[in-house]
Amino acid sequence: MRTRAIIIKKQNTNEYDQFVTCYTQELGKLTAIAKSILKPTSVQSMHLDVLNLVEFELINGKAMPIIAGAQSENSYRDLKNSVPAFAVAHFFSEVIDKMVPEMEKDEELWDFVTDLFDKLNKFEPSLTFLRQKQFDLLGLLGYSPEVAITTSFDLNRLGFTMLDDAFEYNAGFRLKSLKFLHSVLLL
Repeated sequence: MRTRAIIIKKQNTNEYDQFVTCYTQELGKLTAIAKSILKPTSVQSMHLDVLNLVEFELINGKAMPIIAGAQSENSYRDLKNSVPAFAVAHFFSEVIDKMVPEMEKDEELWDFVTDLFDKLNKFEPSLTFLRQKQFDLLGLLGYSPEVAITTSFDLNRLGFTMLDDAFEYNAGFRLKSLKFLHSVLLL
């Protein structure tokens, strides 16, 4: 099956393999294995970089799908060169990794993530931008039902730390990316 995905995180396994967690357009979040990606001769390694938008083939494996024929569509270079944009992207990647269940397709969440990364690739995020996107994502994930009917709100009245607390409460633990995000955006 051919699919598009945003690479969320990678973990080494075996000698040359990596587990790749990604959010796909067709299947939602999934973890697959990239065989031999850590070999110096691997062509796929640069395509399967964290925060890249890629297209690849999924092949059925014994325990999990295997990634084959990966091709990067967008490496979001400007996002990765901007520390504030990278911090925001890293935060949202961690939230998706920790709070989104595996194998549940959600077209709205796919559109949210790709739109967010496209915007972060074009400009440095403001605090208001971050908080609006946090608020939007909580609504998409179903943790804040009033988000669906609220089109505007006062961030100062809402409280800045309230959104961070909501993410950590619903994730069930501290999000490591929040400390990085706070240090970069000086919250």
